[in-house]
Amino acid sequence: MTPRVASSEHSAEVEAAIIDAARDLLAEMGPGGLSMRGVAERVGITATAIYRHFASKDELLDRVVHVGYERYGEYLQSAVRPHPRGSFERLRALGEAYLRFALENEAYFRVLFSLQPPHRRDVADLPGGGYQVLRETIAEGVASGALRPADPDVVAHYLWALAHGLVTIGFACRMGDHVCAAGSSRDAPLELFRAFTPFVEDGLRAGNGHDANGLVTVEERVRS
Repeated sequence: MTPRVASSEHSAEVEAAIIDAARDLLAEMGPGGLSMRGVAERVGITATAIYRHFASKDELLDRVVHVGYERYGEYLQSAVRPHPRGSFERLRALGEAYLRFALENEAYFRVLFSLQPPHRRDVADLPGGGYQVLRETIAEGVASGALRPADPDVVAHYLWALAHGLVTIGFACRMGDHVCAAGSSRDAPLELFRAFTPFVEDGLRAGNGHDANGLVTVEERVRS
């Protein structure tokens, strides 16, 4: 529950509390559950006072989404910064950053990736630059020779689906202790992601029996 703030305050603190309350309502009840009155009750101000900060519910909704994607982008950018361009480590760091963002910002994650918006954007046009960072990292890995030749968009969707699937499974149910030591904890998706890394590396690293199109070679098929 978002902390209530004094209705007399007119500051950045109030605006932040409004955004947090709107985020929580959206995550809990979806766009249909968001109302200025409901947000005001959670914050501890009048509905009229909200309009000093946001002209409409749509403007408030847009701000929540913008703040969420901005935070999401910060996680990804911070993750890749220590690793050299073109390295597999940079790609692994992006996957872990995606899971950490989801686990540490569940309400924002649900708002950004679990709610069905009225007008869906192209994946490359989502704010925060997440897809662009992922695709660029893959393309650089292919160019450096760290990754096998492959369509960066196909690989980006594959890796995104893998990380996103772990998050949604972790939110929906307990992961068994037989697959990860943290099976009953919130960190289980991250631990399982790390356990998946050797399988992902074997499939993506260059020189693992794939031709120039990223397909398994005839010789590799014969050996298997």
